Amino acid sequence: MWQGEVYAVNPFKALKEKLMPSSDESKSKKNDKKSEPREAEEDLSLDDNLLVPVVPEKQHDIVADYMNQLAKDLSSRKRETIEKWRDGEVVVATIGTDQLFAPNDTVLRPSAKEFLMPYANLLRQMGLYKMVIVSHTDDTGSPEYTDALSEARVNAVYDWLSRDQLPTIDLIPYALGATDPLVENNSQANRARNRRIEIYIIPDRLVIEMAKSGKLIYRK
Repeated sequence: MWQGEVYAVNPFKALKEKLMPSSDESKSKKNDKKSEPREAEEDLSLDDNLLVPVVPEKQHDIVADYMNQLAKDLSSRKRETIEKWRDGEVVVATIGTDQLFAPNDTVLRPSAKEFLMPYANLLRQMGLYKMVIVSHTDDTGSPEYTDALSEARVNAVYDWLSRDQLPTIDLIPYALGATDPLVENNSQANRARNRRIEIYIIPDRLVIEMAKSGKLIYRK
């Protein structure tokens, strides 16, 4: 569902900066896909990562128009909520985790690919997009439980999106547990809204360079 512009300075009420992955095994697995620029980006907080790379002021309108076309293309699927952020430069897709996982589970449903495939395809367009994926839970259970659930789920999404990709993809995961609810966790419907995966699609360096040279054209 298309939601239009979102102009929040900071989209998070409370940041619990937990850079993924946490286990040594997961770190070893993900290190195989790292490039030097991405390693540097992983040292950033979530807020800082959502602000880079910076689009020069002269290219803002061109890049924002390009990303607007991408947002409309994604919203036409009518599967996830699509918004724009950072004055139109960044597209944010929000997918309810109930669509991706069974209750309290960390293994993706077979149908999850219908939601995730468009984002895997965007990552295959090398150099065009940086993606930040953020996992949220409701507050059911202890903080230790919701943190672990959030971490395991963002790792599952990361692994699915990064499979069969080149090592230079720019994909960075974070788990926030129950620290950033959209609404109060005071009803079943509200808790369902808070259980979500957010995918931030950020124009990467190639988009900016093409905008500078007048060659940035959106193609589905």
